[in-house]
Amino acid sequence: MGRTRVIIMGDAGRGFHSFNVHFRDNIDYQVIAFITPQMTSTEGRVYPTELAGKFYPNGIPLYHESQLNHLIVHHSVDEVIFAYDDVSHSKVMSKAAEVNSLGADFRLMGMVTTQIRSSKPVITVCAVHPRSGKSLVARQIAAELQKLKYKVVVVRHAMPSIMLQDVKRFFEYEDLDKYQCTIEEREEYEPYLDRGMVFTQGRITLQS
Repeated sequence: MGRTRVIIMGDAGRGFHSFNVHFRDNIDYQVIAFITPQMTSTEGRVYPTELAGKFYPNGIPLYHESQLNHLIVHHSVDEVIFAYDDVSHSKVMSKAAEVNSLGADFRLMGMVTTQIRSSKPVITVCAVHPRSGKSLVARQIAAELQKLKYKVVVVRHAMPSIMLQDVKRFFEYEDLDKYQCTIEEREEYEPYLDRGMVFTQGRITLQS
């Protein structure tokens, strides 16, 4: 029996994470593509070879959602993984029906297949919308933990970038200049530096 052919609907955070923890170097699966929900800077690029693993010497291409049906049929896709953020129930089920009509399975991945074991206590701040105020909540939680004498490190999930930086660690204000941070990034990072906390930001450099 051949490898299960998969398309992952989702880039950046959840989509790339699902690939990294479950599909990379997994001989049972062949990931055909990542699907992006809208026209973004990631479209037309490739998930890098260095992160894709031994089965993807040329990386994994990213396509806009409008190409999904064509890709399912053209590659005889067996399974579509839904990993979008900030979508309604009707959007999820509508896409499920569309995928099923083309003969492919539709899958939502759960906690068992996507969580990473940590040797340290972790508090995760999530929301249903990118601008729901996660940064404010994260700063408050970090401040309260610091009052309790805990050593706090703040980690932000990886974001796609055309920059050559993979992981950035901020502890001093000079680090903001070192990594050529934008004004928006400085607004988010400086409150942590003010309190003497370490802040790390991952970035995935997509290949053109």
